[in-house]
Amino acid sequence: MNLTKLAKKPKVFERLTGLSPQAFFALAAELEPAWEKAEYRRLSRKERVRAIGGGNPYKLSFPLMLAMHCMYLRTYTSHMLLGMIFGVDDSRVCRYFRKLEPVVHARMKRITIERIPLSEEEVLELIVDATEQETERRPGSGDSGKKKRQTVKTQVVVDTRGKIRHVSETVPGNLHDKKLYDQTGLSLPPETLGDLGYLGIPIRIPHKSSKYHPLTKRERRENRAHATRRIVVEHVLAALKQCRILSQRFRNTLTGYNRIFIIVAGLYNLRRT
Repeated sequence: MNLTKLAKKPKVFERLTGLSPQAFFALAAELEPAWEKAEYRRLSRKERVRAIGGGNPYKLSFPLMLAMHCMYLRTYTSHMLLGMIFGVDDSRVCRYFRKLEPVVHARMKRITIERIPLSEEEVLELIVDATEQETERRPGSGDSGKKKRQTVKTQVVVDTRGKIRHVSETVPGNLHDKKLYDQTGLSLPPETLGDLGYLGIPIRIPHKSSKYHPLTKRERRENRAHATRRIVVEHVLAALKQCRILSQRFRNTLTGYNRIFIIVAGLYNLRRT
């Protein structure tokens, strides 16, 4: 894999990594010092017998490791195929990811703001929604009545410009959206938009019809206006699922799922800046 040659084709580069060449190389330059610090801490730990500098050096440079990880998130292909593309053994691909993910996650966690800053001077309309993904039957997943299979669920909060402002912890898919909201401990302003899954929370939700109380024309008109403003979060979730690791059946262990979700969300925010 020759990144310099691939960068001459920006559209292909972005389809493979999810970032433009300029954004990718800027991110690689920003993360490389953090990677070197993490490596120094790992190599200088007390229980390590071998001296610093001992052992085989990394075959891939840091930009190539980052490109391989971005391509993995984007395509969710096997480690064997990634190893063939980048010229390393498939077992080494797993080791690269295990060391690289904490560094990328720490940076992406700052991009996907965990706490929503709202000042009195700024009235920001937020939109909240939860998304489910199919998984293997493993501890941490749940039998979703909506998806009719084992899933996990994550809640996101976005603003009207489509920027992700908050990512919740990942929970089993059988947990209701309202319970997930209560567990996050968020206190969103009343202007926040949500769907009927957040019934009972003091935010703006659409009118609910019933067999004996159909919606009036005014309520249907207000629901259409509500859906027009709330569609932003659906577009954001669709954009996140362009990374196939969040759209296909999740094959990895669920202990690292939330970390991967935050990394993909951070790359999405980075792409929008």
